[in-house]
Amino acid sequence: PDRPAMFAIGDRVLTRTGPVDHHTRLPDYVAGRQGTIERVHGAHVFPDTNAHGLGEQPHWLYTVVFDAIDLWDDAAPGQRVSVDAFEPYLSPVVMAAS
Repeated sequence: PDRPAMFAIGDRVLTRTGPVDHHTRLPDYVAGRQGTIERVHGAHVFPDTNAHGLGEQPHWLYTVVFDAIDLWDDAAPGQRVSVDAFEPYLSPVVMAAS
């Protein structure tokens, strides 16, 4: 990419929601959920465009960690789930002013 990464380790993010008309690497079970950036992997070929002949269009790739209890009702407290997610799948969590 021609710009720095939007997120850093420790940032809270919200994953994208809504249907897409193509295959995506974002698992449905994390759609619309909040997680925390655990690792920044650098820029990688964006499969959403490359698979459709639209070019590599590199995007930043992150490991995002979720509390499993926030994903599934029957998860044990303390369990965590990690997902590698491209920057277009993520938005910053805006904290409300107190």
